[in-house]
Amino acid sequence: MKMGKGIYRISAVLILSLSLLVSGCGGGGKKQADSNSSEQAEQKKISFWAAAVTPERNQFFEEIIKEFEEQNPDIKVDFLGVPGDLSAYQQKVNVAIAADQAPDIMNDFKADLISRDVLEPLDEYLAAWEDKDLISQETLESNRKLDTKEGKLYALPYSSQTWNLWVRPDWFKEAGLELPDTWPDFFEAVEKLTDKSRDHYGLSIRGGAGSANTLEMLMYSYSGITEYFTADGKATINDPLHTEFVEQYLGAYNVYTPEDDLNKGWSELAATFQSDKAAIVVHNLGSASSHEKAFDGDRNKFAAIPFPQSVKGYREHPGLMPLGLTMSKSAEHKDAVWKFMTFYLSHDINSRYSELYGEIPANKDAAADDWVQNVPYMKSASDLLNNPETKFADTPYYLPGYGNVQKEVEPMIQKVMAKQMTAQEMLDEWARLLMEEKESYEQSNS
Repeated sequence: MKMGKGIYRISAVLILSLSLLVSGCGGGGKKQADSNSSEQAEQKKISFWAAAVTPERNQFFEEIIKEFEEQNPDIKVDFLGVPGDLSAYQQKVNVAIAADQAPDIMNDFKADLISRDVLEPLDEYLAAWEDKDLISQETLESNRKLDTKEGKLYALPYSSQTWNLWVRPDWFKEAGLELPDTWPDFFEAVEKLTDKSRDHYGLSIRGGAGSANTLEMLMYSYSGITEYFTADGKATINDPLHTEFVEQYLGAYNVYTPEDDLNKGWSELAATFQSDKAAIVVHNLGSASSHEKAFDGDRNKFAAIPFPQSVKGYREHPGLMPLGLTMSKSAEHKDAVWKFMTFYLSHDINSRYSELYGEIPANKDAAADDWVQNVPYMKSASDLLNNPETKFADTPYYLPGYGNVQKEVEPMIQKVMAKQMTAQEMLDEWARLLMEEKESYEQSNS
């Protein structure tokens, strides 16, 4: 009986103590719990998927997301970095879209996402953004071109890449040659810098994967033609000026280039350039870090220069590939999504991203940072993009099958190099494929 009373007294004390915690001196704890619960309930969750993520890139994204969440405690960012090539990312995105679970933000902008009505137009958001004038107009316009019907903006651009001639300045200096500014200068240098007795070649050509993309950019820069299709819908890729260029450029194969160029993709091309075998190769700015490592940062041995002036007397660059962050129509918290997108485009974040990726920042203030202006190849690319006299081709990235056309052409390029097909035959077929793709696109969007 006494033991029972003891248990009762202890229980009563416990109950009283709990009551005091809930009311009276414990009332503040209840309010704090309610506050935390309310904050969690009001926290907006958004999702962000990034393509082709490496451990270094993944770390960058995790760092900036942490910074964003600290500045915006009411927003939680669920991040997914997909490693591997773009096809792995696109497959994952397509599965998510089919299941009505598209990520709120994606960083791989493709034309088919517009035609599938997956993306939210960003024009109204951009118009209301106080820092909109800091974003490069050319990058905005390249993104608008993917919407051929209304020219709406579906991706906020974060950077851009330039195509360049990667050259060996030390070779040019030894031969007493200036770096080429015209195409006659280019072809003269290719010939004069070839010395097969030393296993030195003036040029190395990408004949394997990616060859059509490279050749196409060179052709239009040579001709100065900015339109891919005439007013009556005919492709310009088989223009006589392009035939003239291809005959001379691919005609250099195995004369002023290594014999194994026939099957070279980018990694093999880079190896040729970095192992003292070629004076000139063609690639975008993304290969800068590879050259930096290979040449131990000795910029007397590598430099990026713009494509030579077109035969029409001005400098033309391929149309900028559309790049940017997209907002899914299915996003529940669109204002929170936009806030993260503009954070991504802020000076500091955009500069850090672009330096990591070796690209030109879309934010003009970031493009003025020392790491751009004090590195010759970055400054050269930035100056080219921001020069009002530079003309840009209207590269048809909006065609869903544009990349597939290039893949079909690649074996033909090898045939031209091997003298099994003429340049004209290849370009005529290329033109047919492009017109067929354009007609299919127009029919599906009519």
